[in-house]
Amino acid sequence: METTKTERIEIDLPQDIIFAMRGLEKPEKVKKKLKIALAILLFQERSISLGKATELTEMSRVRFMEVLKEHDIPAYEYGEKDFEMEQEVIAKYRKTVKK
Repeated sequence: METTKTERIEIDLPQDIIFAMRGLEKPEKVKKKLKIALAILLFQERSISLGKATELTEMSRVRFMEVLKEHDIPAYEYGEKDFEMEQEVIAKYRKTVKK
């Protein structure tokens, strides 16, 4: 399995936020929650793919999709263009079946 190179970043947070996070969760849980929140945001902005988001969160694809569903965020976009393409494929298929 290929290891991903990482880089450490630091962010400054107000002390009361840090105090609240420490009071509610262990540091590892806080870190995990922040990674999930970042992955959701970047995925929602289309900055990263579903695969990269699951990599960031260290979750399975299915589990991350469940998290997205919990936040009412679609894992996949199904737009008008997708619908039109499927209609074309169906029409071609019907023509071949009638022959």
